[in-house]
Amino acid sequence: MPNTARGALLILLLVAPPSAAQQAQPAVQPIRFAGTWVGIQRWTIANPPPGSRQDQPVTLTIDVVDGKISGTMKPFLGGEDGATIVEAAIVGEELRAVALIGRPRTGAGRRGGAPPGGANPVRVSFTFKNDGLSLTGAADVTMGDVPWMKFGYELSKKRSRY
Repeated sequence: MPNTARGALLILLLVAPPSAAQQAQPAVQPIRFAGTWVGIQRWTIANPPPGSRQDQPVTLTIDVVDGKISGTMKPFLGGEDGATIVEAAIVGEELRAVALIGRPRTGAGRRGGAPPGGANPVRVSFTFKNDGLSLTGAADVTMGDVPWMKFGYELSKKRSRY
């Protein structure tokens, strides 16, 4: 093959889009994240509040019903109600969820059509990756639109006692 033909073939291979078989990766199913996960929540900011514990035990419960993901993390910021997941989706191989502190208020418990959690809710943006029996992740906490705190997570699947 002459050099010009070889060069043209090389250029064609470099600029050709990958085949559909190479592009299509199986999506992670939501059920992979379902269950009760236990582990540690750690501060991932330079200066955590004075008196705070570095490693706080937490429990994350994730339910999947008809493909919809819901759940809670307890405790969160010391509250018994924890953080309640109000939106969740699988993006690539990650579970990305938005949670509000406490239980979201609905119906008559809300004031004048205010969103769940009040007018300026404390929002938690969770990101988790599952590698089988463990979840690793992070949380970015905002108050209104202001970044407030960051946490990291190392969780494992809670096992039943027989």
